[in-house]
Amino acid sequence: MSEVSNEKYKIRPAHDILYVSLIGSWSPDDTLRFLSDYKRQVSKYFAQEWACVMQLSDLEMLIEEDFQIETFKALNTWSFIKGMGAMAIIVGHDNRDHLLFQFEEILKGKLPFQTSVFRTNEEADSWLRLRGFKAKLLTEKFGVLQFGS
Repeated sequence: MSEVSNEKYKIRPAHDILYVSLIGSWSPDDTLRFLSDYKRQVSKYFAQEWACVMQLSDLEMLIEEDFQIETFKALNTWSFIKGMGAMAIIVGHDNRDHLLFQFEEILKGKLPFQTSVFRTNEEADSWLRLRGFKAKLLTEKFGVLQFGS
C-alpha cells in the first residue's frame, strides 16, 4: 500500500487502518489538500470496515478554525459512509489543551463510530485491537513516526 506524504501530513493505509499524521500549523488550503488526498486513499484501499488513527502530536494549530472544524466534521461523516468504524486520536503533551478544544468541536454530538483520545501510540493500538482492528504498533524511530505494517 502506498503512503501520501508532504510537509504537512502523512497518510498511510495498512490492513484495515488508515494512519494519518498531521504536522505544523494548517491553513485552509492545507486542509483542502489533505481532504483530497485522504479521500483518494480511503476510496482506493478500503471496501470493508476500517479505522483511522489521527496522530496529532506534531500538529501545532488549525488556522481559520471555524472553516477547518466544519471541514473535518464533514470528513468524519464521509468517512463513516465509506466504512470507518473507529477513530483513535493521539495528542501530544505540548499541544494537548489547544488541540483537544478544536477536536472536541470536531467530534461534538452523537457519532456513528467509536472514538477515543490517547497520549501514546501503544494505547491507541491496544484500543483498536480490542475493537477487532489489526493495529500494529506505531513507533518513533530517530524522531520520525513509523506506522504499522
